[in-house]
Amino acid sequence: MIQDQPIVDVDTHLTDADPGLWQPFIAKAHSDLVPRLVRVDGITRLDVGSMLLPKPSGPGVGSPLGVGAADHVATVEDRVAFLQKMGVRHSFLLPGFVGLAALDHPNPRARTVLAAAHNELVHHLSIQVPEIEFTPVVLPDDPQWSLAELRRWQDRATVRGVVSRPTTHEPRPYRQGAESPLLAHLVESGTVLMLHGATGYHQASPMADQFDDYRLTHVFSHPFEQMLALADLVHSGALDAGLRLAVVEAGCGWLPWFAGRLQEHYDHTGGLPSVDRDVVELLKQQVLLSVEPGDEGVDAVIERFGPGLLAFGSDFPHWDAARPEDIDSLAARLGPELTHRILYANAHEFFFGSRGTS
Repeated sequence: MIQDQPIVDVDTHLTDADPGLWQPFIAKAHSDLVPRLVRVDGITRLDVGSMLLPKPSGPGVGSPLGVGAADHVATVEDRVAFLQKMGVRHSFLLPGFVGLAALDHPNPRARTVLAAAHNELVHHLSIQVPEIEFTPVVLPDDPQWSLAELRRWQDRATVRGVVSRPTTHEPRPYRQGAESPLLAHLVESGTVLMLHGATGYHQASPMADQFDDYRLTHVFSHPFEQMLALADLVHSGALDAGLRLAVVEAGCGWLPWFAGRLQEHYDHTGGLPSVDRDVVELLKQQVLLSVEPGDEGVDAVIERFGPGLLAFGSDFPHWDAARPEDIDSLAARLGPELTHRILYANAHEFFFGSRGTS
């Protein structure tokens, strides 16, 4: 891999398909929510409050690999070894099965108990590894719980970003925009909202739920769910109000088309007044978009938005995670300056520097 190139990795994942991880963080009163491994048609899946993960069949079906969709990182030392191998200086540790499922569970008690347990577990890991950035889960449908949860952490940890899903158990959880007390707090505090989708987590997915084949649910979950959330965050004025947004693990080639189409409809839609908003400039100012090194849309995004929008996400330890040789291929294709921006500078500025809270 290219030498001495630091990396900010905005997309690494907790591997949490181990009931023993959760027992210390879920009170006995909620023992029915402790995740447990089960076999379904010969495949090991996670039962989280009677919700099977990944979803084994039906509309919005998840991975046929079950919990094997992510390699298990057995020890903290194994995670540190990956960070050192890749040259990662800062690693945003995003949810695995349970943290993402917390946003989709139909039971409000399950959502808050699982989200709080996830946050405790991730904080426990982050204090052991300085490179890990503590990134708690918030629940957009429950802003008061989320605000109380962030207050619970304010004296215990530095929170540069919080993570949620683009769609949860609701298809449009951000339609209120900055009128949401949670989003208003993120604007005021300068905290980044990180949106990360996933396939087969029982989320309300207007596109993926039309299919019962994992090949198609995976195609139509990540980017199309992000488009839905981004449309609400742009159209509601949340980004104009100052919300900073990191869109994670959705590819990047869709964004130039989406921004152009949205701008076209702001400029002129038959019978409606125009909207005075420059979508491209707004996204350049307020959004960071994660990308894996082999994404074919990188050149189109740089051409439309300039070099400052993209950031590296490894997706470690999932089956399609980036490898050191992928970094070398990116550098060979883009050259050292653009590679440095994508691997380090853009995300560092967004979370730590001139585009962040410093």
